[in-house]
Amino acid sequence: MKKTAAALFASALLLAGCSGSESDGGLGSDPSQPVTVDIAIKDGKVTPQGERVNVKVGQEIALHVTSDADEEVHVHSEPEHEYELKPGDDKTYTFRIKVPGQVAVEAHHLDVTIAQLVVRP
Repeated sequence: MKKTAAALFASALLLAGCSGSESDGGLGSDPSQPVTVDIAIKDGKVTPQGERVNVKVGQEIALHVTSDADEEVHVHSEPEHEYELKPGDDKTYTFRIKVPGQVAVEAHHLDVTIAQLVVRP
């Protein structure tokens, strides 16, 4: 019995470690507060890459973007949002998503998924 409990505990820790890059993004916080995703485009690379960010339907989402290159950030929601970036930009773009589901945020020219917004009711 003790070995089973220890194995379950170890499994839980392992699973928790796998989700370390996933942002709570408001599921455990006040949905009236915006969720901010910090994005850096530098030297031909984008951070973060593929991060899952949890948000609530209608919650404000802020993309804070710094860039050293020409780039377009696309938010594949309905309606879509596209933001043009120039070298030296340090901008914040805000929007809300009204339909539950997963929404990709991508760097168009670099062909990189920056984040997956997991939108929940």
